[in-house]
Amino acid sequence: MELYHWPMSHNARKARALAHHLGIDIDERALSMQDKDHKTTEYLAINPMGQVPAIRDEDYTVWQANAVLIYLAGLSPNDLLGQSAREWGHITQWMLWQSVEFSRAVVPLHVENYFKRVRGQEADIDRRDAAMTRLRELLAVLDAALDGRAWLVGDRLTVADFAVAGDFTHAVNAGFPLDDFPHVARWLGRIEALPAWADTAPPQIGE
Repeated sequence: MELYHWPMSHNARKARALAHHLGIDIDERALSMQDKDHKTTEYLAINPMGQVPAIRDEDYTVWQANAVLIYLAGLSPNDLLGQSAREWGHITQWMLWQSVEFSRAVVPLHVENYFKRVRGQEADIDRRDAAMTRLRELLAVLDAALDGRAWLVGDRLTVADFAVAGDFTHAVNAGFPLDDFPHVARWLGRIEALPAWADTAPPQIGE
């Protein structure tokens, strides 16, 4: 089974981390964004969106990061997908929240506060400030949900935690105000303590 990724991708990181966490024997195929590996005819046959991550398991392919998480978690007996309809409802809720709401604030901050900086480019201040305002609103929602809780759903790690945590991959470099959201910071510390999370940390650039 092959997992296609870009080492800097926060979305690909969560898929790689889950595969490591579950001990899945997977062939990680790193793509070069500079060389447009993700736009080749061969890769577009796997993921017509030309994005990462994507899985190819013999004649089966799946793309979109959270769908990849569900597939990986479903390959072996575990409770990462929940133990009841109510848990699955909340897992799905957080995975959709991440992709529909949270990621839309996170990505502009990755670009404006981090990637542009290391490339020597000027940030779009209006875009950055709007994203930061929205990020604070969403972090407040997440912080309230994690008040008194170790994990997002139930009393254990689930795919929801991997889904949301991926967006914090570049949190420090992108200037996320984590000090203002202590429950989020505490939860993120638990994620970062997972060996699989440390194993899939992206390279630091611009240092």
